[in-house]
Amino acid sequence: MLTYHSHNISGTAYAQNDHVALATDVEALHAAGARIVPLDEIADGVARGSIDGSGELIVGLSFDDGPVFDYYDFEHRRFGPQRSFRNILDDFGARHGMAPPHATSFVIASPEARAAMERAEDCGYPDIDAWLRDGWWIEAAKSGRHAIGNHSWDHVHHAVATVALSSETRDDFSRVDTYADADAQVRHAGEFINAKVGQRCSLFAYPFGHVNRYLVEEYFPGRHSEHRMRAAFSVARGLVPPGCPVWNIPRMVCGEHWRDVRGLLDLLHVA
Repeated sequence: MLTYHSHNISGTAYAQNDHVALATDVEALHAAGARIVPLDEIADGVARGSIDGSGELIVGLSFDDGPVFDYYDFEHRRFGPQRSFRNILDDFGARHGMAPPHATSFVIASPEARAAMERAEDCGYPDIDAWLRDGWWIEAAKSGRHAIGNHSWDHVHHAVATVALSSETRDDFSRVDTYADADAQVRHAGEFINAKVGQRCSLFAYPFGHVNRYLVEEYFPGRHSEHRMRAAFSVARGLVPPGCPVWNIPRMVCGEHWRDVRGLLDLLHVA
């Protein structure tokens, strides 16, 4: 499971730019014989206790936070034109005469939270209007090759004036440890996203990758009829292990767990 952030751009080299990294990585994965599959397929395999790959390398692609850069090209004020993640995957498919690899963008639901993050200097793009807008979600969802996932109501982000959390702590999703807080951050977010895209969003990604026992062992499995998620993804180094719980599927993050293509292939045990 691999994760990229389309707003991670601090230069034009692989380690500084997730767009460069994604374009390089999909070519390397293809050369290594990997099969890139939708996250739904991985979630199904984890739920039944096995991922049927017949020994092949199976990879899922996910993008976090939901910038429009996931879907549309844009001009970076310092580093020039940037190819969107969607178009990078489309370009790859065209080069190899195949359908583009599937990916899932995990988006933040709250319009107020997204607006606050857009204006925050430390989030990177206060000069670009509405770079976290939600207008592209429905087009992506209807494409059949770019799913929209749930990345919580407000990411309990420090840039947001009021978050849906009983604690005053920010940037720590592990503090979502009561029914009321989880309901606000998961179910309410899912319902908002569903209404925007016109179909059910069923995959959740923990903000910051933060998990706790309440969410993994109580809320997600015990309140399924309410939140209607079918899997949740955290952050951890390494492959999806045997017996992995469906409410805590690990993902590796570009720039955190690897910083060049050789590092990625080493993590995937590719010679």
